[in-house]
Parts: sequence; structure tokens; C-alpha cells
Amino acid sequence: MQKRIDPFLTMASLYLSVGLLALLGRLTTGMGLTETLPGLRWLLIHFVTIGAMTQALFGLLPSLLASVGATESRPTNASRWRQWLLLNVGFPTLLVGMAAGSTTTAVVGGSFVLLALVSLTVTVFRLSSRPRGRLGRFYRTAPWFLVVGVSMAFGMLLDVHGPGGYFGSIEAHVHANVWGFLALVAAGTLLHLVPALDGTTLRYPTLVPVTYWGLTLGAIGLVSGPWLAFHALTFGGLSVYVVGTVALLVNVVGTRRASGCRPDARIGHVLGAYLWLVVPVPFAPLVLLFPTAVPGAPIETAAINGLVFGWMLQLAMAFLPVAAASADGRPWSFDLEAAAERAISPSWVELGSLNVGMVAIWLTALPPFSGIADALRLGGFSLVALAWGVFLRELWTALAADSGRGGNASERPRSTGESAAD
Repeated sequence: MQKRIDPFLTMASLYLSVGLLALLGRLTTGMGLTETLPGLRWLLIHFVTIGAMTQALFGLLPSLLASVGATESRPTNASRWRQWLLLNVGFPTLLVGMAAGSTTTAVVGGSFVLLALVSLTVTVFRLSSRPRGRLGRFYRTAPWFLVVGVSMAFGMLLDVHGPGGYFGSIEAHVHANVWGFLALVAAGTLLHLVPALDGTTLRYPTLVPVTYWGLTLGAIGLVSGPWLAFHALTFGGLSVYVVGTVALLVNVVGTRRASGCRPDARIGHVLGAYLWLVVPVPFAPLVLLFPTAVPGAPIETAAINGLVFGWMLQLAMAFLPVAAASADGRPWSFDLEAAAERAISPSWVELGSLNVGMVAIWLTALPPFSGIADALRLGGFSLVALAWGVFLRELWTALAADSGRGGNASERPRSTGESAAD
């Protein structure tokens, strides 16, 4: 059976390809070969965030709900095409507005993105109106953080801020989108997919609520603290968030060890991704409490690069090829467990290149390396670009592959990891 390429994953792959071209353009600028383009850094970041990850998660959320037993229903084709159209009209319009410095154009584009998000949220809640299983709530809660993140973006565009001012809005925007929306979806997926792909059960199912509440309450503090300029709330949220993240990683590592599977680059990407998620944690209190002594701007830049390229892009490297290989021939439908036999495993070159590159990028934020910061930045992003290119080859190969390869999904035994977690 020739599989249908999912429209959301197709767009995610296209934006990742354009994002790599933007990164190469940034490298040529760093080498002095081309002139600096206005807003190129933020365009590059949004190619990965809204352009790739949001597209992929819009496409996958209903199937993720079904995979953890939270629903047996499927969304209508009309609702899915409406969400796809709104998102893919809105995001390019938003990019044009950002590049041209046109607030009106950016607000119009953002409004379409927000409408797509509202439609997706309604779909998620309709599909899981009678929620079952503890993993489903990760996916039901996540879109609300994206609603908050998009709202913060409107505040920045229209110069409407809370007590934390413009920079408080930026932090709240990033925290809501990354530490809230994406982190909850990633956690729910890891808790289901790692045992499913390894053919085992979740090692510590009692830690699932700790992960959910730690990430949810922690993200609330990380969003509201900067927006309100209330540092105690930010620190409290960060502490709770770390507890939830540790519980997640204990489950992921414990499950993998119990399965007896050999280490591979996919699990390496997962662990590397969470490394770059937590690296900013010890710096955050220092930047907030000692702003004149600690170089806040370089650390903030490195932290954002770490979240986008070290965490988000690395999670995409781990699982987007699995999602691309899991399309089962029906529109908007994925069988993630059945993809285990035919998904291309990430390469060790890709894993090593990206993480060594991220080390170099983070060193640029530290005072002892300020004299060679430009060289470190150029080398670091060159290694990220190398890993990105290898990943895109894997992703496009998975998208183009015949869905019949690897056997019939319905004939493969289901893992019991779902029931253990739920």
C-alpha cells in the first residue's frame, strides 16, 4: 500500500529544510561573505518552533491521544483541513510581518495561527470528552500553554505587557511554548513510546503523576513569574519543574535499562535534548539576582539557542522520522508503535555533531571564552548544520518510503507499556 504523506508533517519537513538554508545563510554572514539580514535569528528560530514543531504536533496530537487510549474517535477531515489551512496561511503571513517590520501583517498572521490553535484545542477536547488513562491529560493540557504563548506574542507585537515589561513577556512567551506546550507533549509521548518501541512496560508508572503535575505547575510558575516580575514565583516554578523532569528521565532511563536494549542514537538524542533543557537552570537565579555581575544577555541568547536547537531540534531528530514512517495510509492517522521496524534510526554522527556544536555555542556565553566567542559560535552552528542536514535526509527518506515496508501494523503485537502507565 502506497502511503499518503501527511500534510502537517510535509509542511514541518519543508520548514525544517528552509530553516537549514537560513542557518547556512547565518553562517555565511558570520564568515563575512554576505550582509546581515534583519531579523534572521528570530526567523530561524520560528522556522523550528512554529514552522516545524507546531506543524508536527498539530498533525500528531489526535493520534497521540488515541495511542494512549484517551480516545477511540477520529477528527473529521473538514476540521483537520481547516486547521492546516489556518496554520499555513497564518505562519507565512506572520513571518512576512516579522521580516518586514509590519506589526499589522504580523498580527493578522498571528490571528490565523491562534484560530488554528483554538480549533485544534476544541478537537482535542471533543475526542477526549471522557478521558481515560493518565497519559491523555498531558495532551489535553498542552494546547492551553500554546494559547498563552501566542497571547504573549500578541502582547509583544502590540506593545502591551504586564508588570515584567517587554522582557518579561519574551520569557513568558518562550516558557509557555517550550517548557509548557512542547514539554508536556514530549513527556506524554516519551512515557508511551519508549516502552512501546522497546517492547516492554513502563518501569515506574507511579511517577507519571509526579511528571505531569511537576511540569504543569512548574510551567505555570515559569510563565506567570516573568510576566508578573515576581521572582519567587519563577524560582518556585523552576524547582517544581525540575522535580517533574527528573521523574520523567528516571522513568525513561529505567524503562530502557529494564528492556535490555542496547544504547542507540535515538535515546542519546532524548537524553541530550533534556541536558540542554536543564543547562540554563543554575544560571537563571544568578542572572535574576545579580544582573550587574552575571552577563545576562549572552546567557539568555545561549539558553534560547539551547532550547531551540539543543532541545526542540534534537527531539525532532529522535522522533519525527518515526512519525513519518508511521503513517498508515489513512489521512491524519499514525500508528507510532508499528513504525519501530521501519523507522530509520538516527546516526551517531548526527548525535555527536549536534551536541558538540551545542557545547561550543554555550561556551560563547561564559566570560573566559569571550575572546574566541565568534569562532566558537561559527564552529558550533556549523556542527549543528551538519547534524541538521543528516537528519533531513533521514526524514525525507521516511516520508517517501512505502508504508508496507516493515510488515502489517495490525499483525504486530501491542506493547503492554500503555496499560502499565494508565
